[in-house]
Formats: sequence, C-alpha cells, structure tokens
Amino acid sequence: MLSVYGQEKALSLSLQGSNTLESKIINRLSYAKNFTDLNTLKQETQNVTNQLIDKGYIDAHLRSLKKTDSSLSYTGTIDIKSLYKLTYISVPSNPLLIDYIKQAGLEIKEDTIKIETAFAKALLEQLTEIASNNGNPFASFQLNKITKTKNNSLAANLDFITQKKRTIDNIVIKGYEKFPKIFLKRYAKIKTKKSFNQEELLNQNRDLNALSFVKSIKEPEVLFKKDSTTIYFYLKQVSSNRLDGILGFATDENTNNLQLDGYVDLQLTNNFNYGETFLLNYKSDGGDQSQLNISATLPYLFKSPLGIEAKLALFRKDSTFSVTSQEVKAFYTATPTIKTSIGYQSTQSEDLQDNQIINDNAADYTSTKLLVSGQYHQTQNNYFFPTKTLFSISSSLGDRITDQPERQINLEIDANKVINLDQKNSFYIRSKTQVIWSNNLIINELYRFGGVTSIRGFEENSLFANLQSTLNTEYRYIFNQSLYIHSVIDLAYFENSVENQTTSLVSFGAGAGVRTKAGILKIIIANGKSTNNTININNTKLHFQLAIRF
Repeated sequence: MLSVYGQEKALSLSLQGSNTLESKIINRLSYAKNFTDLNTLKQETQNVTNQLIDKGYIDAHLRSLKKTDSSLSYTGTIDIKSLYKLTYISVPSNPLLIDYIKQAGLEIKEDTIKIETAFAKALLEQLTEIASNNGNPFASFQLNKITKTKNNSLAANLDFITQKKRTIDNIVIKGYEKFPKIFLKRYAKIKTKKSFNQEELLNQNRDLNALSFVKSIKEPEVLFKKDSTTIYFYLKQVSSNRLDGILGFATDENTNNLQLDGYVDLQLTNNFNYGETFLLNYKSDGGDQSQLNISATLPYLFKSPLGIEAKLALFRKDSTFSVTSQEVKAFYTATPTIKTSIGYQSTQSEDLQDNQIINDNAADYTSTKLLVSGQYHQTQNNYFFPTKTLFSISSSLGDRITDQPERQINLEIDANKVINLDQKNSFYIRSKTQVIWSNNLIINELYRFGGVTSIRGFEENSLFANLQSTLNTEYRYIFNQSLYIHSVIDLAYFENSVENQTTSLVSFGAGAGVRTKAGILKIIIANGKSTNNTININNTKLHFQLAIRF
C-alpha cells in the first residue's frame, strides 16, 4: 500500500489599514507573513500594533482579523488614526537623572525635554545603558501620565527609579589563578572601588585577551549581592614562547658556490607569571659577519606603572671591526596599545684591522646617548599575522668620542599596517627610516641593514648607511587556516657618506606560509638589485623560516 504524508500547512497573514494611506504606512513595516499556528499569527498582529504605537500612532489598534476564502489565509485590519509626532517629557529635579540626560545629548528647557515620539523608546533604553555604565545597573526609566495636547503632541512624566550606586568590590580570576594581577590594575585599568561599568568591563576583557600569554575563555560575569559586587574573569594561560629559525641560501659573489646564512630568534614570555619577556637574536651570514642581541623586559616593576628593559648587542665584521652596545630603558605603558620610554645607551667599538693596513673608514670609538621612544601597537585575531598596526619612533642624543667628542642625533621611525580586504585577502605595508646627523662619520657606527627582516633579496647586514629608508609590501592570500601565499616587492634608498655612496634598491619575489604541527614554516624567495644594475639570477636569495610556539 502506498502512503502519502503531506507537510504541515502554513497560515498566511496580510495586514491593511482603514484606508489607502494607512495601508501604505503598514506596508513599510517589517513583519512575518507565514506561521505554523494561529496563536503565533495573532501575536504578530499585536507586535505590528506595538510598532505603530512606538512610532507615535498611540491610538492604533487591531479592528478585525478574518479568514479569507482560503481557510489558511487571514487578513487583519488595523486602525492607525492620528500621528503624535512630538513628545514633551517633564523631568524631575534629580541631579543624577539630569546628568544622564545630558550624557544622552539632550537639552533640558524649563524642566522639559522635547523628542520625536518615534525615538522615545530608544531614549529610555539609552538612559538605562548610561545609568548601567555609571554604576547603576538596576536603574529603570518609564514614561507615565501620557496625555494628548492641543497641538497633536504628547506630554508625559519621566519616572526614574534607582538603587545605591554600585562599585566593584572584588575581582576573581577563574581558570588561570597565577595570572599576574598587576596587569588588571595597570594594563587593563580594572580596579576595586571603581564604579561598575558594563561596557567598559567588556572593553577591558578584550584588552586582556590581546595579551600574548592569556586568552579570555568567555565574557566576564558579575555577581550582585546586597552589599557587594564581584567581577569574575575567565582566563586561560597560553604558551607564548617563540623560536624562529631562518636558513638562507645564496650564491657567493666571488666563488659562485652555494652559501648558507642563519638567523635564530628566541622569545620567552611570562614563564614566571610576571609578564616578563626575554629575547635572544643571533644572525650569521655564513662568512664574515655575526650578530647577537639579548634583551630582557620586566613590566610594572614593584607594582608601579613603570617597567624596565635592558639590552646587550654584539656585532663583528670579520677582522675589520666589532661593536658592543649596552642599553637600559624605563618605560611606561599608558594604554594597552601605547608605550613610551626613556633610557641610556653606551657603545664601544674596536677597529680590528692590522695597523699596517691604511684604512680611514673604521676607528676605535665610544659613545653615550640619551634615548627617548614611543610605540603604538594594535593586535588582531589572526594566527598568521597577529599584528594589525605598529608605529614606533625613537631618537637619541649624545656624544661619540674618537680623538675628539662629536655630537650626534639619531632618529628611527618604523611603521607597518595590515589592510584587511576580507577574511582571505589583505595588503601589508611597512616603512622604516633611520638617519644619523653628524659632521664626521666612521663606517663602524653606521646602520647595517639588508636581508629577510629589512629588504629581502640581499645579504644579511650587507649594506651600511647613515640614512636609509625601506618600503616593504606584500599582497597576502589565505587559502585556509593552514596555508597562505604572498608577493614580495621591496624598495630602499640609502646614503653612505663615509664611502660617498647613494643608491636605490628594489627586490621582487614571493613567499608562502604553512601551518605545521611544529609551527609556521615560511618560505621566501627574492631577488634584489640596484637601480643601475640588471637582475642577476645568481643574486636570488631563498629563505626558510620555522616559527615554533611552545
């Protein structure tokens, strides 16, 4: 036997007014037209009527609801009548209420505010939100004694019901009990005895989530008791240690043999639950250059708003010269994105050449300089590219001493930005400029650049300049959570007054990133040239980078 089961039949609704004009007003409203039961259909007619009342048609009511020829179709008729466009609201002389109304951007004249009736409900909701963000989460606002006036407007009284102002009494961390609580007070600005503000609380939770070593599991919750307010944050510790290793392949210009260079960048973060950072960076071009940078950062020293950062930098160029630099800075984190610092730098450099070799480009020197810097850093929720915007500016003033003191000024500006077109496509642009102002310069105090972290397609630290400006660009396409590709177009201009050299550079290439179990494997291939030279395939550089998080 063949059985046929029909689908459940739906009811339909059509609404109209008492005349053509009223029908047009109703048709401009958005309402459901198909239903599975009669009760839901009737409720929708009431919702439409309430919408009309909120817009100022306060006499609107459902006159009839009838079946049409089909037993599944209903037609409703709503009488709209007159529009009361304006409402004059009488405000009681309550200083707190008056402050909330001013925060809403409304003007009070003769203890009355005038507002379009269609926005009256939104005003009550806005006042409720303002009160909640000012420590009164249980405040309520109502319009009472609503009457019609002669000029086709409405008059009403504003009732304000409030309780004792709420302040934060306790803060509890769930999930990561060893979280450095100084970050609550100094970084996210979450403090006890402060007025409860729900909107601010959500923003502060997002600030905590931007920290590299912690993740917010869910939004914070609030426990209101009769005499206390407790805030619960749900956080999870995240492993934020990072190890980057780069292996580069290039052709030796003299022998045409394959040459390897290396790069190791180790970052250890919050291993002692203090928010501290330790960095170790090592570079070698496989030939005549090596570089080692070590730094340590301690935020909120002795629970103060100040932190301290110390650096040690070593550079050696074969048997030509070596440079050793020590630096210490005190920094202040003004907001989660803004940091300023002031510090001191001491540098010693030694000319390693045989005295029999005549070379005026390098010389022994020492220098001491005062450092001032500022940084803006904005993150984003992206596994491959967590930094959205970075802008830093630093300057130093001091003396370099060889035979005689020489006053010098250094300036460095570094800015990069990710422009997200959509979830898969984005542009990356970075501009970095470094300059030294000095009457007499020597080769071993110049800026050293070139390589995968500055202008790609050139040897690491192979370029020396007293003024250099680089521009890095990438078009990025993310296929999925495991693979992305990008273009490489880099430009640079530099001046080397020691060797009387002025050069423009350009490089082209491509890269890709693959998410593996160990971390992100990055591959970059690029070829660089000066504007006076043609592209030489032997100058192509191939770099493999593995970024491990542990």
